[in-house]
Amino acid sequence: MYKISKYNYFVPYRDKILYYNSLRSRSFAMTPAEHEKISKLFEDPVSFSLEYPSVFTQFHNWGFFTDSYANEEAVFRYLYNRNIVFNNDYHLVLVNTAKQEFSSAFTEAASKHINQALCSKEVKRICIEWRGYNVLNIFDSCIKPLFNRAKKMCAAAGIDLLGQIEVKMSEHLMVDNMLSHKKMIPAHERVLQAIQHIITKCPDYRIRLYIDAFPSDPAAKANFLNQLGDSALKRIHLIWDLHKKNETGDSENSIADLVKNNLNEDSEEVNPELSYPLFGPRKNLSVIYPDYQVYMTVPSDLTLKTQHAQGILNEADGIIQWNEPEREKLLSQIWFENEKCISCKHLPLLAHICPLLKIPTGLICPLENQMIYPETIIIKEFERKQQ
Repeated sequence: MYKISKYNYFVPYRDKILYYNSLRSRSFAMTPAEHEKISKLFEDPVSFSLEYPSVFTQFHNWGFFTDSYANEEAVFRYLYNRNIVFNNDYHLVLVNTAKQEFSSAFTEAASKHINQALCSKEVKRICIEWRGYNVLNIFDSCIKPLFNRAKKMCAAAGIDLLGQIEVKMSEHLMVDNMLSHKKMIPAHERVLQAIQHIITKCPDYRIRLYIDAFPSDPAAKANFLNQLGDSALKRIHLIWDLHKKNETGDSENSIADLVKNNLNEDSEEVNPELSYPLFGPRKNLSVIYPDYQVYMTVPSDLTLKTQHAQGILNEADGIIQWNEPEREKLLSQIWFENEKCISCKHLPLLAHICPLLKIPTGLICPLENQMIYPETIIIKEFERKQQ
């Protein structure tokens, strides 16, 4: 016996209907006439399987039908734990703060830690990400040297390495001009110049850029994007302000850009570059501050750390001394393990986006807050696959 998957979508798209199953991430398009015929067959899965066995088998393989006894929520939970929580890709997040910036001693300890991570047989890939206060200003002095050392170590070990920098426009409003202390340049121009420098000199980096403080003039925003250029935008995860709304009441965050970098090509794979929900703990996620305190999650406000660290980085050998009971406790606390989220039809579709939007906004459901439109995500994902 069979039943229809709860994670099916049928979305109007131009002159067609998009079929999409979010648990398997399978999609294709049909004409309205074809959709009308198929939708009638969907009403009776058993008859469908008997009358058109080969066609039904294909839909079943794509996830649009499932066995009547199957628990799709349990399948999603298994995939999430395997591909996210216990994924073997190591994500190291180094957070700079206004009170205490990275020192040469800390950089050396971080380098030793990366070498220790490479000794682990389970690590297949490493992503080093820099976040927090004034990260653009320490690029040449701290970020680039450490990444270059890591690059050599990873190459020797045969491990892939990705470098990523998170930049928030608001964090540069009060920072001295990074190019000249004599003449102040508007924050967005400072950021633009710094990004262009990174993009030009260091092709191995990606940048997550939050436009959370910007002139309200639409022409200024358009000019900013034009100056970045198409080639730079391909390496930038661009996110407009997630919380403020424009005069029409519409959210200004570029959900298309957000989705493009977060959705999986297939439910069996995880994009190591940007898909990890950093607001939730992962076994192979370490968030380290300049005071050597280590956390398993990234706070929504990087100036406010959680009350107790889960570990400490040993300066001498680069090994993290974890509070194992606390670590195990956090790994068992998955953000969607509540009645509302786990029963949500959109959970597999939004699993890599909800943590990014839900926790910083005070656990408000992004769907209820009209920050996400599932149909738009499906269309953009379909278009991406057609490229």
